[in-house]
Amino acid sequence: MKVNIIDYIWSVLSVITVCVSFHFGKLELGVLIVYAFMVIIFAAHIFRVRKRIENSIAVYGTVMGYRTADGGRIIYPIINYETEDGREISSVYTIADRDERYELGEEVMICYTPDDPLFFYFSDRKDELTGDYYRYIIYGGVIAAVLFMIIKLF
Repeated sequence: MKVNIIDYIWSVLSVITVCVSFHFGKLELGVLIVYAFMVIIFAAHIFRVRKRIENSIAVYGTVMGYRTADGGRIIYPIINYETEDGREISSVYTIADRDERYELGEEVMICYTPDDPLFFYFSDRKDELTGDYYRYIIYGGVIAAVLFMIIKLF
């Protein structure tokens, strides 16, 4: 996941919120505000991703290989494809995987964005682009609720 300036701003605002709310004896309110910041930031990420893929173009690409990371435990497929205007593109998928889902040389349906042809996603795996954000919102909500109850008890 790429870290943007907004993520740093969220982090600083979260620390300030917790400190100020603790100072005024309202830490539980601070926890809820931090969670609200998180939901807003992740919802903005989801919105940006959906907006980016809105005008994507579907083409067939060829699996050329895999780039590995973390000692070979994480892999990223390398796909070659041709854009509508005839440009040959070779790009690495941005989402890590643990399995080689595709055979070398296999033709797969991908979608790319015309304004950034290096960015693509597998047409049958579009939800991977936003799935983590939804999970973080849910996990964050559970953590915020637990922290809220613990703070209220003590």
